[in-house]
Amino acid sequence: MSEIKAIVKGILSYIPGVNAIGRREGGGANFARYCYSVWLRHLVLANSKGLDGIPVSVAELGPGDSLGTGIASLLSGVKTYYAFDVVSFIRSGQNLKILEEIIVLFKKRTPIPDESEFPLLSPKLSDYTFPSHILTDQVLAISLSEKWIEEIRKALNNLSTINNEDSIISYFAPWTSNKVIRESSIELIISQAVFEHVDDLKTTYQIMNRWLKLGGFSSHQIDFKSHGYAKEWYGHWCYNSFKWGIIKGNRPYLLNREPLSTHLKLNKDFGFKVERVLKRESDKLAKRERLAKKFEGLTDEDLITSSAYILSVKKSNI
Repeated sequence: MSEIKAIVKGILSYIPGVNAIGRREGGGANFARYCYSVWLRHLVLANSKGLDGIPVSVAELGPGDSLGTGIASLLSGVKTYYAFDVVSFIRSGQNLKILEEIIVLFKKRTPIPDESEFPLLSPKLSDYTFPSHILTDQVLAISLSEKWIEEIRKALNNLSTINNEDSIISYFAPWTSNKVIRESSIELIISQAVFEHVDDLKTTYQIMNRWLKLGGFSSHQIDFKSHGYAKEWYGHWCYNSFKWGIIKGNRPYLLNREPLSTHLKLNKDFGFKVERVLKRESDKLAKRERLAKKFEGLTDEDLITSSAYILSVKKSNI
C-alpha cells in the first residue's frame, strides 16, 4: 500500500461505519483446521520446554472471529478457557460449527496441518504428527466424551461478555481490568498474531504476570511486519509519529510498531524467563537510514526479524 493510500484510509476511518465495512474477517479463525493447528503448535512447543501435559486453565488474547483455538484446547482436556478481546467479533453459530469439525479432527488423531496447507502460519514445528505423547488415549477418552462435549456446547450457547465463574468458557470484550480473573490462576496464556496490535504492552505483560501461576507459560506468535500499510515489510518504522497517527486514524487498534527487542525486554522486566524464540527472518534487511527517528535504535536483529514465536515462563511475582 502506498503512503498516500494508507493516509487516506486513516482519514476515512473517522466516518461512522467505515471500519466495520473495511474489516477483514477471520484470518484463519473461521476455519477449524487452522484453529486446531494453532492450538496444537502452542501446546507442543510449551510441552517441549516443561509444560506438563495438558494445562487445567488457558487464557487467549485476541481470539478474533471465533473461539476455535479455545475450543480445540477444551477438546484436549483443558478445563477452563478465558478469551480476551478489544472488540466483540464472536458469532455463536460459527463457534458451534467449528466445535463439531474439531471434534472429528481429534477423534481421527489428525496430524497437525503443516506449511503445505498453511504456508504462512507460524510457529513452525519439526514434526507435525499427532502429539499422542501428550494427547494420550486416556486423555482423549475424557476430553472427547459426550458428557464433556455437551458441556462445551452449553457454554458456547450461553456465551456472553459477563463474567460467569460457573462456565468453562469466559469471554471478555472489551476487557479493561486485570481483576476479571483470579491472580495466579492460569497455567498457559497464548496469542496468535495479536501482540503487534496491543497498544499498552507494559500493562499487558504486567497483567499476564498477575494471572499466571509461578511456572506458568506464556506462548505468543508475533508479526512485526507493516501489514500492508507500507510497501516494504518494515515501512511502518519509516513513518514519524505524526504521520502514523494519521494512518491509524479512528481505528480502535492498528499496530504498535514494537520490534522483537521490546518483547524480550518486557519479558525480563515483568518476571518472565524466555525459554524459546523462533524467528522468521525477512530476505530483505530493513535499511536503517530510512527509519524514522523513533526507530533509529532498533537492533540489528530487529532489522531482519519479520516475525517471532516467544515462549516464556513466569519465574517471579511483580
